[in-house]
Amino acid sequence: MINKLKKISLFFNIEDSILEEISSFCSLKKYHKDEIIFYENEKSNYFYGIYQGQVLMYDVDLKGNIIPKNQFGCGDIFGLIAQIQNRPYCLNAKSESESEIILIDYSKFKKYISNPPFSDRIIKMLSNQIVQEIEFNKLQKFDSTKRVIHALLNFPHRFIKKKKYLLAKELNMSAETLSRILSKLKNEGIVCYCEKAIKVLDHEKLRKKL
Repeated sequence: MINKLKKISLFFNIEDSILEEISSFCSLKKYHKDEIIFYENEKSNYFYGIYQGQVLMYDVDLKGNIIPKNQFGCGDIFGLIAQIQNRPYCLNAKSESESEIILIDYSKFKKYISNPPFSDRIIKMLSNQIVQEIEFNKLQKFDSTKRVIHALLNFPHRFIKKKKYLLAKELNMSAETLSRILSKLKNEGIVCYCEKAIKVLDHEKLRKKL
């Protein structure tokens, strides 16, 4: 378990003796594609570290449609905010692929969070998440094309291994509209589809479209 914890960003370069203590209250669980990890309003003692795979955090509207909120990959942690605030999870979480996820018992881990480097890392991580969400939500003031362009320039990680219909929902547009905009940018040689990701080839040309 120690070697697996070392792959999680929160535990990078932590002494083995401390990781050995933490590993005593961790467990590794495998999840299948689309398997639910937890539901909104569910309460548990765990937060999670992704050893392998991808996880989607999402909300559900009144019609039962999925509203993507965040996506996490290898090395990321999620579910920690709910534990720190001692409240149920505010979103649903599901595995987007075959995944291996470390479950960490927060009731036993919390004694570490007030001490560096954990305290510094957690503050930085949570601050970055909040700023990213605030900035991403500002995209709604743009038209569809500029929304996609701003997202490509400022939030490239959103375009990595994510299905178009989920991207479209995040950007508040139809999947058809997103496909049309990306196809046009691809035909102009500005973006490409590489290894299940949409990558910008010509940043300068893309900026000129704003």
